[in-house]
Amino acid sequence: MRKTCCLLLLLAAAGCASTLETGYKPTSLGASASLRRSYYASPFTPEAQAANADRDSEIDARRPHPGY
Repeated sequence: MRKTCCLLLLLAAAGCASTLETGYKPTSLGASASLRRSYYASPFTPEAQAANADRDSEIDARRPHPGY
């Protein structure tokens, strides 16, 4: 009885995987709406281009500008 329980637990653990079959990847909580939409868009759609522009403008706003 004990051997069968251990065998069943071993078989159940062998079938577990750490990734999802759908390929879902968790997204960051601080992402903007355009960036969240781009997660599901193909790379050359308007949604993805809008997210890239949004990200670039955010990075540019963080960059120090001389003379200010």
